[in-house]
Amino acid sequence: MDMSGFYGQMYGKYLEDVPDKEAYLERIGLKGAQIPLTKEGLDKLQWAQLRHVPFENVDIYDYGVHVDFGIAELFEKIVVHKRGGYCYELNSLFMALLKGLGFEVFPIGVRIIMGGNDDYIPAISHRGSIVTIDGKRYFADVGFGMTNAPGASICIDDYDRQDIRGQAFTVEDRPYNNKMIIMQTEAGPSNLFRFVPEPFQIADFVTYNTFMAMTGWRAKRIANLRTDAGAISVDGDIFRTTVGDERTESKIESAVDAMRILTEKFGMKLDKELRDMATDSRFPF
Repeated sequence: MDMSGFYGQMYGKYLEDVPDKEAYLERIGLKGAQIPLTKEGLDKLQWAQLRHVPFENVDIYDYGVHVDFGIAELFEKIVVHKRGGYCYELNSLFMALLKGLGFEVFPIGVRIIMGGNDDYIPAISHRGSIVTIDGKRYFADVGFGMTNAPGASICIDDYDRQDIRGQAFTVEDRPYNNKMIIMQTEAGPSNLFRFVPEPFQIADFVTYNTFMAMTGWRAKRIANLRTDAGAISVDGDIFRTTVGDERTESKIESAVDAMRILTEKFGMKLDKELRDMATDSRFPF
């Protein structure tokens, strides 16, 4: 794409290369690693990212910052300052890393179904990536901040059960070239993601990001990080540790307590105090 014209001036920063691939690999615990351009290489990157880079909304909730996702800005935030972000940030920088390493990848807009059926199709609110390897397409996602986030890529051209780190997924076709990713649970199948596996316009992500930043992401402080045994998470005033199917919870008593948890448990570098959770969240950007 010619980035010298209007589109490049408006959106070129979202399509830049990762400034330092080796620094990014070190950030996710893969310093000096050789990453083959295979599914195994992709899965290694995805799991490393989920284990080291938290899903979090501190900029929006605590600092009142309208988050942009230019690649240089994301690199500074996530790699240099060891922060995290939400899907528009995390999957944007991750896709830039994949491109920089030589993977064939493009962004997609995703509808989060979360157990719903096809009677209601929600708006696109999530960003993922499609990576093509040896003619097969894989759904890659490092920005779904829940303990049931897929721990590896899912082949959307394979309709058999795919077992991923103790979780099971299947893929089904839907009308108008849509794909549905379904989580297979003990209670039965649960629809998770629905999307068209075609490149999505960056300009639309910019608009969606503005809308999302002004709504749900301001309701409460959120953080999530996968572990080998499960996950750790901050959900408002609750700190939760998940190990398998077992959960333990403790109350986050104050902004100081939240700061300690985010820095010690999640490894985040925070140079400003967090806000008191009892204060009004309706602040302007």
